[in-house]
Amino acid sequence: MDLELLDQARAWGVPHRGVTSDADYGDNPNFLAGLEARHERYGVAVRSDFQVRVKARGAPPCQRADQALAAVPRCQWRTIRWRHGTKGWLRKKFVALRAWRLTAQDEAHIGWLLGERDARGQAEEHKFYWSNLPASATLEELVDYAHRRHAIEQFHEEAKGELGWDQYQGRLWPGFHRHTVTVMLALSFLIWQELRERDAHLKRGRPRDPFSPSTGSLASSAA
Repeated sequence: MDLELLDQARAWGVPHRGVTSDADYGDNPNFLAGLEARHERYGVAVRSDFQVRVKARGAPPCQRADQALAAVPRCQWRTIRWRHGTKGWLRKKFVALRAWRLTAQDEAHIGWLLGERDARGQAEEHKFYWSNLPASATLEELVDYAHRRHAIEQFHEEAKGELGWDQYQGRLWPGFHRHTVTVMLALSFLIWQELRERDAHLKRGRPRDPFSPSTGSLASSAA
């Protein structure tokens, strides 16, 4: 179904740079194969038992993602900031390994295994991602793809909390569809309006993207 939606978006000429998803899709080899058959770039979350073969001398022919990344010395992990949130810059430690993802049919597909763990002063946390970006991709590009879906999730969260997307009481799909379109247009306008205000009042430091609002920004924009 999701590949069909992607095909529909492509047929409509919807511009996009790649596909991102959570681990429910990232761990689905048919979904990944479908993206690769369509020559789509992607960066998806995967679970710790995602099967890979690392491109390194002496590496096992098959191992879990968490095992492969656990063998990387801590000194090779880099702290990267990817977005400014309401409490400051979001940062974690990352490392990427060139590897092959392995399927149940013993097929191997080249790509990147990206690991994420806590930075200094943070609670222990480990996440894993798989991407088919080319070998020339930088660690910053891989991190960017891995975290793009969070902007969509934030969009949904703010649509519910600020504009009542979750308050629809109807039972039919056409009514819910109209309600959703109206809410999405309203939220898009507010984000665009906030971005204009930021551009008009430049401050020192690295510019933030439209999906890193300051605390209460949507409420002030709506007012």
